[in-house]
Amino acid sequence: MTHARPATVLLAGALLLIASLIGQPLSAQIELAPERPVRLFPQFVGTWVLDEAASTGQLMMAPRVPLTLTISTSATELTVVRRLRLHPNDRISDTPPPEVYRLDGSETWIKDARTGVTISRSLRFTLVADMLALTIREAPPNVRRGFTQFTDALAVEGDVLTLYRQLTSMNDAGAIYVMQEPANNFKHTFIYRRATG
Repeated sequence: MTHARPATVLLAGALLLIASLIGQPLSAQIELAPERPVRLFPQFVGTWVLDEAASTGQLMMAPRVPLTLTISTSATELTVVRRLRLHPNDRISDTPPPEVYRLDGSETWIKDARTGVTISRSLRFTLVADMLALTIREAPPNVRRGFTQFTDALAVEGDVLTLYRQLTSMNDAGAIYVMQEPANNFKHTFIYRRATG
Protein backbone atom coordinates (compact mmCIF):
# COMPACT_ATOMS: atom_id res chain seq x y z
CA MET A 1 0.00 0.00 0.00
CA THR A 2 2.80 2.43 0.76
CA HIS A 3 4.24 1.98 -2.75
CA ALA A 4 0.93 2.66 -4.52
CA ARG A 5 0.57 6.20 -3.18
CA PRO A 6 3.89 7.56 -4.56
CA ALA A 7 3.10 5.95 -7.94
CA THR A 8 -0.28 7.71 -8.04
CA VAL A 9 1.34 11.05 -7.21
CA LEU A 10 3.95 10.54 -9.94
CA LEU A 11 1.30 9.65 -12.52
CA ALA A 12 -0.81 12.71 -11.68
CA GLY A 13 2.26 14.93 -11.91
CA ALA A 14 3.21 13.49 -15.30
CA LEU A 15 -0.29 14.14 -16.66
CA LEU A 16 -0.23 17.76 -15.44
CA LEU A 17 3.22 18.29 -16.99
CA ILE A 18 2.11 16.90 -20.37
CA ALA A 19 -1.05 19.03 -20.33
CA SER A 20 0.91 22.18 -19.52
CA LEU A 21 3.42 21.47 -22.30
CA ILE A 22 0.65 21.08 -24.86
CA GLY A 23 -1.03 24.23 -23.58
CA GLN A 24 -4.46 22.73 -22.94
CA PRO A 25 -6.16 21.93 -19.66
CA LEU A 26 -6.14 18.29 -18.58
CA SER A 27 -9.92 18.01 -18.98
CA ALA A 28 -9.55 18.85 -22.68
CA GLN A 29 -6.93 16.11 -23.10
CA ILE A 30 -9.18 13.33 -21.82
CA GLU A 31 -11.88 12.82 -24.45
CA LEU A 32 -14.51 10.17 -24.40
CA ALA A 33 -15.22 8.27 -27.59
CA PRO A 34 -17.77 10.20 -29.63
CA GLU A 35 -21.31 8.87 -29.61
CA ARG A 36 -21.91 6.88 -32.80
CA PRO A 37 -25.29 7.14 -34.54
CA VAL A 38 -27.51 4.06 -34.58
CA ARG A 39 -29.63 2.76 -37.44
CA LEU A 40 -33.36 3.33 -37.07
CA PHE A 41 -34.42 2.07 -40.53
CA PRO A 42 -36.64 5.11 -41.28
CA GLN A 43 -37.46 3.87 -44.79
CA PHE A 44 -39.51 1.04 -43.24
CA VAL A 45 -41.36 3.16 -40.66
CA GLY A 46 -45.04 3.86 -41.33
CA THR A 47 -48.16 2.05 -42.45
CA TRP A 48 -48.15 -0.09 -45.57
CA VAL A 49 -51.26 -1.29 -47.46
CA LEU A 50 -51.40 -4.53 -49.45
CA ASP A 51 -51.71 -4.15 -53.23
CA GLU A 52 -53.46 -7.41 -54.02
CA ALA A 53 -53.38 -6.93 -57.79
CA ALA A 54 -49.57 -6.50 -57.82
CA SER A 55 -48.91 -9.43 -55.46
CA THR A 56 -48.06 -12.88 -56.79
CA GLY A 57 -48.16 -14.82 -53.50
CA GLN A 58 -51.17 -16.86 -52.38
CA LEU A 59 -53.47 -14.34 -50.75
CA MET A 60 -55.31 -16.92 -48.62
CA MET A 61 -52.22 -18.76 -47.39
CA ALA A 62 -51.64 -19.67 -43.77
CA PRO A 63 -50.42 -17.89 -41.79
CA ARG A 64 -52.67 -15.15 -43.03
CA VAL A 65 -51.23 -12.32 -45.11
CA PRO A 66 -51.38 -8.81 -43.63
CA LEU A 67 -53.73 -6.31 -45.29
CA THR A 68 -51.71 -3.62 -43.53
CA LEU A 69 -48.37 -3.50 -41.77
CA THR A 70 -47.48 -0.69 -39.37
CA ILE A 71 -43.79 -0.57 -38.53
CA SER A 72 -42.07 1.50 -35.85
CA THR A 73 -38.50 1.39 -34.59
CA SER A 74 -36.36 2.40 -31.65
CA ALA A 75 -32.63 2.13 -31.11
CA THR A 76 -32.99 -1.50 -29.94
CA GLU A 77 -36.33 -2.82 -31.22
CA LEU A 78 -38.58 -3.01 -34.25
CA THR A 79 -42.34 -3.31 -33.72
CA VAL A 80 -44.78 -4.62 -36.33
CA VAL A 81 -48.56 -4.35 -36.07
CA ARG A 82 -50.44 -6.48 -38.60
CA ARG A 83 -54.07 -6.36 -39.70
CA LEU A 84 -54.70 -9.71 -41.35
CA ARG A 85 -56.60 -10.65 -44.50
CA LEU A 86 -58.96 -13.30 -43.10
CA HIS A 87 -61.04 -16.00 -44.73
CA PRO A 88 -64.74 -15.87 -43.75
CA ASN A 89 -64.35 -19.18 -41.84
CA ASP A 90 -61.36 -17.99 -39.79
CA ARG A 91 -61.83 -17.90 -36.02
CA ILE A 92 -58.94 -15.62 -35.21
CA SER A 93 -58.70 -11.89 -34.74
CA ASP A 94 -57.61 -9.80 -37.69
CA THR A 95 -55.52 -7.73 -35.26
CA PRO A 96 -53.05 -10.00 -33.43
CA PRO A 97 -50.86 -8.51 -30.69
CA PRO A 98 -47.94 -6.34 -31.84
CA GLU A 99 -44.73 -8.20 -32.64
CA VAL A 100 -41.59 -6.82 -30.97
CA TYR A 101 -38.27 -7.84 -32.50
CA ARG A 102 -34.93 -7.17 -30.77
CA LEU A 103 -32.39 -5.71 -33.17
CA ASP A 104 -29.53 -7.66 -31.57
CA GLY A 105 -31.03 -10.84 -33.08
CA SER A 106 -31.96 -12.42 -29.75
CA GLU A 107 -35.26 -14.24 -29.76
CA THR A 108 -38.38 -12.98 -28.03
CA TRP A 109 -40.54 -15.85 -26.72
CA ILE A 110 -44.27 -15.46 -26.23
CA LYS A 111 -47.16 -17.78 -25.47
CA ASP A 112 -49.92 -17.52 -28.03
CA ALA A 113 -53.30 -18.96 -27.05
CA ARG A 114 -55.22 -19.38 -30.31
CA THR A 115 -58.24 -21.62 -30.76
CA GLY A 116 -57.73 -22.89 -27.22
CA VAL A 117 -54.25 -24.34 -27.92
CA THR A 118 -51.19 -22.75 -26.38
CA ILE A 119 -48.31 -22.43 -28.85
CA SER A 120 -44.81 -21.20 -28.09
CA ARG A 121 -43.77 -18.51 -30.56
CA SER A 122 -40.37 -16.95 -30.99
CA LEU A 123 -39.66 -13.74 -32.89
CA ARG A 124 -36.25 -13.06 -34.41
CA PHE A 125 -34.84 -10.12 -36.42
CA THR A 126 -32.03 -10.44 -38.95
CA LEU A 127 -30.64 -7.79 -41.30
CA VAL A 128 -29.97 -9.41 -44.69
CA ALA A 129 -28.76 -7.44 -47.74
CA ASP A 130 -30.71 -4.27 -46.78
CA MET A 131 -33.82 -6.36 -46.03
CA LEU A 132 -35.37 -6.84 -42.61
CA ALA A 133 -35.92 -10.58 -42.13
CA LEU A 134 -38.57 -11.19 -39.47
CA THR A 135 -38.92 -14.84 -38.47
CA ILE A 136 -41.77 -16.26 -36.40
CA ARG A 137 -41.28 -19.84 -35.17
CA GLU A 138 -44.14 -21.83 -33.66
CA ALA A 139 -44.06 -25.08 -31.73
CA PRO A 140 -46.69 -26.97 -29.71
CA PRO A 141 -45.82 -27.19 -26.00
CA ASN A 142 -44.69 -30.84 -25.89
CA VAL A 143 -42.62 -30.92 -29.08
CA ARG A 144 -38.87 -30.96 -28.49
CA ARG A 145 -37.37 -30.09 -31.88
CA GLY A 146 -40.00 -30.03 -34.62
CA PHE A 147 -41.52 -26.67 -35.47
CA THR A 148 -42.93 -24.54 -38.25
CA GLN A 149 -41.79 -21.04 -39.05
CA PHE A 150 -42.15 -18.33 -41.61
CA THR A 151 -39.81 -15.51 -42.51
CA ASP A 152 -41.03 -12.23 -43.96
CA ALA A 153 -38.13 -10.45 -45.67
CA LEU A 154 -39.05 -6.79 -46.13
CA ALA A 155 -37.44 -4.61 -48.80
CA VAL A 156 -38.29 -0.96 -49.45
CA GLU A 157 -37.82 1.08 -52.59
CA GLY A 158 -39.40 4.51 -52.39
CA ASP A 159 -43.05 4.12 -51.39
CA VAL A 160 -43.19 0.40 -52.20
CA LEU A 161 -42.53 -2.32 -49.64
CA THR A 162 -42.05 -5.85 -50.96
CA LEU A 163 -42.67 -8.71 -48.54
CA TYR A 164 -41.06 -12.03 -49.49
CA ARG A 165 -42.49 -14.86 -47.39
CA GLN A 166 -40.80 -18.24 -46.95
CA LEU A 167 -42.50 -21.08 -45.09
CA THR A 168 -40.47 -23.78 -43.33
CA SER A 169 -41.40 -26.94 -41.44
CA MET A 170 -38.74 -28.80 -39.45
CA ASN A 171 -38.85 -32.39 -38.22
CA ASP A 172 -37.53 -33.65 -34.87
CA ALA A 173 -34.19 -34.61 -36.46
CA GLY A 174 -33.56 -30.99 -37.51
CA ALA A 175 -34.19 -31.45 -41.25
CA ILE A 176 -36.46 -29.26 -43.39
CA TYR A 177 -39.50 -31.00 -44.84
CA VAL A 178 -40.55 -30.63 -48.46
CA MET A 179 -43.82 -28.73 -48.16
CA GLN A 180 -47.00 -30.60 -49.15
CA GLU A 181 -48.20 -27.62 -51.18
CA PRO A 182 -45.53 -27.33 -53.93
CA ALA A 183 -45.80 -23.52 -54.14
CA ASN A 184 -44.83 -23.27 -50.44
CA ASN A 185 -41.33 -24.57 -51.19
CA PHE A 186 -40.61 -21.18 -52.77
CA LYS A 187 -41.04 -17.55 -51.74
CA HIS A 188 -44.39 -15.79 -51.94
CA THR A 189 -44.22 -12.14 -52.98
CA PHE A 190 -46.58 -9.43 -51.71
CA ILE A 191 -46.49 -5.75 -52.66
CA TYR A 192 -47.44 -2.95 -50.26
CA ARG A 193 -47.87 0.78 -50.85
CA ARG A 194 -47.10 3.43 -48.27
CA ALA A 195 -50.31 4.79 -46.73
CA THR A 196 -50.74 8.52 -47.17
CA GLY A 197 -52.34 10.91 -44.72
